[in-house]
Formats: sequence, C-alpha cells, structure tokens
Amino acid sequence: MLSACFCMALSNAALAQNDYIITLKNDTLRGGITKPLIGKHRFKETEESKPIVISEKNTKVYHRTFSTKEPETFVARALPNQSKLRFLQLHEQGEIQLYEFERTSPGKYGNVTVTSWYASKGDGLLLSIKTDALSFSRAEKESNFEQLLGDNPTLWARFKAEKSFSFDVLRNYIKLYNEEKKNTTTTK
Repeated sequence: MLSACFCMALSNAALAQNDYIITLKNDTLRGGITKPLIGKHRFKETEESKPIVISEKNTKVYHRTFSTKEPETFVARALPNQSKLRFLQLHEQGEIQLYEFERTSPGKYGNVTVTSWYASKGDGLLLSIKTDALSFSRAEKESNFEQLLGDNPTLWARFKAEKSFSFDVLRNYIKLYNEEKKNTTTTK
C-alpha cells in the first residue's frame, strides 16, 4: 500500500509539471497548480518556494492537469455586458472558441450551480449560446449561434435541421466548424 501511495505521489508530481500559467506580460511559467478547500487555485513555479494565488489580476491563462484524460485550460475573459474578467474554462479552440462558466450560489435547499456556455470567433466578443438556468431567451441564443456558424451555410442548415439545442449538439457543431476551417486553411 505504501508503494502505491508513493507511485501516486510521483505521478501527481509528473502531471503537475504540465501545469502552467501565462501572465499578463505574456510570460509562460511552468510549475504546479493546486486547489485549496476554500479559495482560488494556487500556482507554485518549479523554482519558487511560495505559491501565488491565481487571479485575473496577474494571469491571462492557466492550464492544469489533474489527470492525463482531463487537462483543463482557463482563460480570463469578460462576460457579455460586464467589464470584470472571470476565468472561463476553454472547451474548444479554433476559429470559434467555446467557453464554460459555472456560477454557484446558495439556495433554499443547498448550493445551486448554473452552467453557461459562451463562444467567440477568435478573441472577439463573447456571445451567450446556452445555459442550464431557467431562460426565456432561446431565440437570442440561436441568433448568437447563427452569428458564429452563419458564414458556413451548409453547416448552419444541418444545425437547423437537427432541432436540438443541447450542450453536446452545440459543441459538436463548433468542432465541425473548426475542423472545416482548419482543413480549408491547410489546403490553400
């Protein structure tokens, strides 16, 4: 059992070496990222002895690898109609960037977490495309999604025929769009 714990510690140390942050000055620092029970993630540079709190005030991007299957990248972006930067999880990267933002707030019967998805073309303005909160703005979100996919009429027609607006369907169409753009770019 002791050797199993030692192997797990070694594998976690190896995974931590894949963690990095990109500072506001565009410096890439490698080290380890940890999440305390309360508060924000902390970053410890390989040569440094004291960890720093990862904040939108000092970091543009951070990437953590808690398991080799599920590495996570977070990017500091401003949500629509807000100026304050927040870390959003990057799910898809390409011509269209897909982000997720989770907000947890206390409720009558415990904490409530709302997941919202935003997307942008490149580093353009974020558009709200999906939320699991009670929302009456599906037409607006579909219009936002059309702004992203609309320059590919074939793909947009396929999406409209789908008649589903689930997280999985939206992500799949963003993947397809990015793949087609990448293939078009590489064949030129």
